[in-house]
Amino acid sequence: MTTETECELASALEAVRRPVEHCRMPPAAGLRTRMATSTRLRRLLPTRLMVRRAEMRGRDLWARHPEERARARRAMEAVVGGTEREHEVESLARQHVVEAKVKETLFWQPWASPALEETSAARLHQALDSHRGIIVSPCHTGPYLHGVSVIASLGRTPYLVSGWAHNTPTPGYWGRRIARRRQEARNRGERLVRAAGSFAVLKALLRGREIVSIFFDMPGHRETRFLGKTVMLASGSARLAAETGALVLPIRTRRVGHRVWVDVGEPLDPHEFAGAEELHDALAAFHERWILELPASMEDPNRGGAWEQSATAEAWRRPSPRQIR
Repeated sequence: MTTETECELASALEAVRRPVEHCRMPPAAGLRTRMATSTRLRRLLPTRLMVRRAEMRGRDLWARHPEERARARRAMEAVVGGTEREHEVESLARQHVVEAKVKETLFWQPWASPALEETSAARLHQALDSHRGIIVSPCHTGPYLHGVSVIASLGRTPYLVSGWAHNTPTPGYWGRRIARRRQEARNRGERLVRAAGSFAVLKALLRGREIVSIFFDMPGHRETRFLGKTVMLASGSARLAAETGALVLPIRTRRVGHRVWVDVGEPLDPHEFAGAEELHDALAAFHERWILELPASMEDPNRGGAWEQSATAEAWRRPSPRQIR
């Protein structure tokens, strides 16, 4: 006999497997916003040129705006505080402002397929050929929304866990950003899974040998030693892997000039760990190494939808209330 819970799960799975619906761009609420977010106009502008322009704008923003310098310093203190790079906060903060401008520019430019080095390509193919569920594990570094497209380009369907992409696209810059995100997901054959209450759906997808992408660096209940401090992280990736036997595949998105690259780490097999707790800690250590190589490319942890000003050089405390992004 089919229970009500089983029917609800089947309905939810059917919904997430549907292609992302077409999302019309809402009104811009101003000429400047319309020009900055026009995909037609952006197709006419060389990405190389736009990235150089964004770098210049970032340097100018750092020079002219004390409040932006202060925000960037707080962000980098939160990232590298307690690590071997904490003495570099000032230079990293300046780079962080530039990287933020470049990241936003790359968001509105045509999304080219990221490049993969030979080792990363081999690891990706090996994981895809494993006939197991896969949890792709990125952090908010570099042009991170481009990263999972390396999977879609190989003919596989990735399921991306998101919060803000499901919001209603209201008029203005942020609403147009939501619409752009949905359209890119639709164009690339991705599926979007609403973050809140998604554990059962993700579990079923992974048991069906699907590919799920979950950001690792999000607030949660698990006290974790991460980036030289105590960070309250979500542990869903490790728990899902432990319960389904899915491989965990760390990935990192970074940019070199105007090009986007994706690095793929060695898969973490839950069968090789004592349990979800040990797997979570191993994944944290992996991401920490990558982040500390390029800390300025990490998105501000104190942004809305993340730690909401609760991340400091001493600890990242779980905000309340919070919105998962």
